[in-house]
Amino acid sequence: MTLQFPGTFPELPDDAFRRVFLCSPNAALLRDADGTVLAANAAFEALFGVEIPEVVGLDLREVLRPVSSRPGRADRPDEDGEVWSLRGAAFLRETRWAAGEGDAADVRVSQFPVGMLGDRPITCMLFRDIASRLLAEDRLRDAERKYRSIFENAVEGIFQTTPAGRYLEVNRTLARIYGFESVAEMREFFRDIRNQLYVDPRRRDDFVRELAAHDQVRDFESEIRKKDGTVIWISENARVVRGADGLPAYYEGTVVDITDRKRAEAALATQRAYFTQLFANSPQAIALIDMHRNIVDANKAFEALFGYRTADIQGFGMRAFIVPEHLLSECENMRCAVLAGKPVVRETVRRHCDGRLIPVSMIGFPIEIAGETQGIVYIYQDISERKAFEEQITHQAFHDALTGLPNRSLFADRLERALTRARRRGDSQYAVLMIDLNKFKGVNDTLGHQAGDQLLVEVARRLSGCVRSMDTVARLGGDEFAVILEEFKTKKEVMTVVERIGVGLGKPFVLCGKTVTPEASIGIVLHTRDYAAADDLLRDADIAMYRAKEQGRASMIFDRKMHQEILEAISLETDLRQALEAGELLLHYQPIVDVKDSRIVGFEALVRWDHPDRGLVPPGQFIPLAEETGLILPLGRFVIDEACRQLRAWQLEMPEAADLSVSVNVSCRQFVKDGLVEHVAQVLAATGLPPACLKLEITESVLMHDAEHTARELNRLKALGVKIAIDDFGTGYSSLSYLRQLPIDHLKIDRSFISGQGCDGESQEIVKSIISLARSLGLTVIAEGVECPDQLDRLRLADCDKAQGFMFSRPVEATAAGRLIRQHPAV
Repeated sequence: MTLQFPGTFPELPDDAFRRVFLCSPNAALLRDADGTVLAANAAFEALFGVEIPEVVGLDLREVLRPVSSRPGRADRPDEDGEVWSLRGAAFLRETRWAAGEGDAADVRVSQFPVGMLGDRPITCMLFRDIASRLLAEDRLRDAERKYRSIFENAVEGIFQTTPAGRYLEVNRTLARIYGFESVAEMREFFRDIRNQLYVDPRRRDDFVRELAAHDQVRDFESEIRKKDGTVIWISENARVVRGADGLPAYYEGTVVDITDRKRAEAALATQRAYFTQLFANSPQAIALIDMHRNIVDANKAFEALFGYRTADIQGFGMRAFIVPEHLLSECENMRCAVLAGKPVVRETVRRHCDGRLIPVSMIGFPIEIAGETQGIVYIYQDISERKAFEEQITHQAFHDALTGLPNRSLFADRLERALTRARRRGDSQYAVLMIDLNKFKGVNDTLGHQAGDQLLVEVARRLSGCVRSMDTVARLGGDEFAVILEEFKTKKEVMTVVERIGVGLGKPFVLCGKTVTPEASIGIVLHTRDYAAADDLLRDADIAMYRAKEQGRASMIFDRKMHQEILEAISLETDLRQALEAGELLLHYQPIVDVKDSRIVGFEALVRWDHPDRGLVPPGQFIPLAEETGLILPLGRFVIDEACRQLRAWQLEMPEAADLSVSVNVSCRQFVKDGLVEHVAQVLAATGLPPACLKLEITESVLMHDAEHTARELNRLKALGVKIAIDDFGTGYSSLSYLRQLPIDHLKIDRSFISGQGCDGESQEIVKSIISLARSLGLTVIAEGVECPDQLDRLRLADCDKAQGFMFSRPVEATAAGRLIRQHPAV
């Protein structure tokens, strides 16, 4: 192959260029304008891992392919279009190439025309391996990034400044310390470090002089101003960096914010001043003792209390001056306890210089320096006056100020003694009585607190007269008294005392011109041998007393069943709270029928509790508990929600239910609590139930509770369109004027007049009177408790409107109630 070269060229051996091509350390190939590989050298083979005979004659694009840039070198994008240009134009670039599926090589590619082969231009491509160079560049960049990261992220501020006072370089930490958002802002801000940075510019002069003298400074502390003018403390470490001429080129160093340390040092100095003044001016006597028991120092109060001058006793053992001989061992025990690291507080006596003994309250604690005890501090306070009044104070602490009886604390102490005595002596028996006055609150409210106090004093006198001297009568608080009857032999003896107390408190006496009979409820615990704690005894006596009060009895003896009932009530309350959350409550529905034709006109929704362990819990067991604990509020909301939802579901499902209503009982607590009207309105809106289909039943007690609030809330409910019924009518004391003034729609006659014992005769007349009253007021009457046809016939004759009871159906679950709706109008 003869190549034609333009221009002139010195005479060279014929194979000179061939040898240059073949022996070049750089990979080289020749290609024509079509991209056909004409030749390649050994370096090409080594670089790309191909055999020359395999590539000669192939299209270059089948042999080599440019690949994407090396990871992390996005600065070298592919330029495939120019690389594969067959125009033969010269170029030089760095890229990555690979032969076939082999590894890619980082190369510097150059292309240039070398002559003509016939009429075809020939181009030479040289590939220089630059992997080592790129690796070195990457390592250099990594090192630069590493040290730049150290500089930028150091916890200390780092700087370079000119000797004249300009910042050359600072890191972000220093900018942050000085209050700047960025490094650039800080460099731009400071034109003169001396006058702009330092609170006292002369500190910069000292800094420069120190550097000039020693080429470095360490722990150079100064006050400086931040960007916003805030003054802080900094500590600088710096050195001089000199140029080739030996003169300072710049200063470089670090800065640490030591403001917190300086504040701590100032606080420590203040504390020292406080301690010095506290020691000197304290009204309490203070003495400092070294490890050899000698007095190091004592304050003025010590001198005043014991009569010794500090100068006369310094360096001497304190025991020789103020510790009585009979208390030397106590003194040594206290010293040992303090040195063992246990501060000691004790009341004792110490000796005055004139020999008299002074009662003192004494505190001793160790003086620790660097974690080691170096001495003891003793603080003394004269408690002579307190000791003089101690007996009087003790009496007041354990006796009731009004009656003079033992109080709860003394009673508990004596009860504990009785317990201990019974455990020690098997034949020792005692009883505990808990007594609560029945009319004390009424006396206080009507006659005043002074009369109440007189009543308590008289009750205390009468109780004390009913027991023996060995027994204990105590006032525990308010109108609550307790008695310990000691050393009795039989139950009859105890009950005799109880009867005596009942008779004594049953006698009237005059208070403020009024005759008052105190009376009381008494709880009795007889079998005290089974008890281990006084609190348990008082608890059970209290339970028996409240049970007597609930049942209207003068006294009651405690038995274990009472305690179990209390525990059961507590457990039931817990279960009820969980039931509200777990969805264990459900509604049963009892139909309300038209008396004339017995067709269903509505239902009363009655809540039931299906307990997972107890089974179906009777409403009479958990409804009163809900009332007492306040759970009636969420329970009542649940009943309203579910009843409205269910009735609306029936209405949408069955045409027969379109005109039905649902009645829901509302408790007194639920009614008087704000939010009932809003909740009803919300439920009606959410369910789409017509308001007239909801009837809220309230008892006469609700009407009597708060007339003004009742009228306001009933009118708000009436404005919603909700119907109002008075439940259990005839059993309460509601005023007829209330019925006329309030927006009542229905009266429900209590079942005791319909199916109760002795419901004939007088009860029938009452029923007729209620119906007549309702007619005159334009109200509908509903009779509860209808159980037999005779009762229904009497209601028809009396012109009663509606009825409900077991004759028609017991309360049933929602599914069964739905079937009843489909089976009617005829029952």
